Amino acid sequence: MAASKLIVTGDIFRPFRLGQRWESATWKNVRWLDGIAGTAARLAGWDVATVSWDPALRRSHGNVDMPAIYDALGLPLDRAGWVELLRRPMLPDAIERELLDLFDADLVVGYEIPDHLLRILSRAGIAVVDVILHPVRFLDDVVFALRTNRADIHALLAQHAVAREAIALQAGLIRSKAAWMRPPLPLRPGAALVLGQVGDDRAAIDTATGRNRSLADHAGRLLELCADSSMVLFKPHPYDPAQSDTGITLRRLQAVQWTNANFYHLIAQPEIDVVCALNSSGLVEAEYFGKAALWLAPPLYRFGDTAPADGGFGDALPQDGAWCNPAFWSAVRGAGPAAVLAAVRPNRLRRALNADWGFSSIDKVVA
Repeated sequence: MAASKLIVTGDIFRPFRLGQRWESATWKNVRWLDGIAGTAARLAGWDVATVSWDPALRRSHGNVDMPAIYDALGLPLDRAGWVELLRRPMLPDAIERELLDLFDADLVVGYEIPDHLLRILSRAGIAVVDVILHPVRFLDDVVFALRTNRADIHALLAQHAVAREAIALQAGLIRSKAAWMRPPLPLRPGAALVLGQVGDDRAAIDTATGRNRSLADHAGRLLELCADSSMVLFKPHPYDPAQSDTGITLRRLQAVQWTNANFYHLIAQPEIDVVCALNSSGLVEAEYFGKAALWLAPPLYRFGDTAPADGGFGDALPQDGAWCNPAFWSAVRGAGPAAVLAAVRPNRLRRALNADWGFSSIDKVVA
């Protein structure tokens, strides 16, 4: 069977300020994905290349000249320009053709691919697999949810979906261990926990208005939460500046008690009834611990099992580790079975992603 072409990519439009200049915020994500999925696909017989905003790319790989694209769009290469780009319903035809030329492949696999690129690729009839970090972070490893625009690939993803029951069992183990631990702080039954988020996260952007959402937009709802709860805790995001709109608003609510206690230790406490946030992944996690989740903004991604239809994308399905193996990409290619080479090992992907999110401390005390 002739080699089919697979391109690895990511959120190519997103800039990151480094000193006095702007560079891609996601070139490391693309290199990371190529190291895992790209390697597995090569071993399964795919001809693999990467396309990224990454001037270091050489040979058959493709660098997207994003400064030139921002210039052609008449947008500044900064965060405000990026948000304006996301808000535009379409990109000019010349830019869409330029991008399509770079992504000439049978399959594009990306890390949290932006909507413009999803639309361009799907309209051109190119199969896409989008790899999204799943909000549940307390399993033996981080989990990635994959979505696609192809029904046959979605059926393969469904075969490797992580069962909700398996997630609930792990939450139960954490709650069991917490029962023997000293509570992180004195609590009263009927308490609520509010979670902070960083303002420059894509999930916090309201593309209808171009504004960054924050808890400051919901001060009235937070006041109601204070009236309805025995006590309200606020856990700020460690990367949110102290003088952010969220921080200023929560300080004005004098009934709110700030805490930096471990998130999993907190939501394992029976006194906490409600967890509130804009659209933090912690809301999804809290539901597995039996808490009511109060969403103040819609989630960025749709997780579930709905198959793709009418050229669109299906729900993102949380996956076991199969997608890291050549056998998975051999099946996507419609080729014969390939060997399963990478054995399951706790925290393999978590460490490869260089991300712990507070789980590392609870991981050391939970069997």
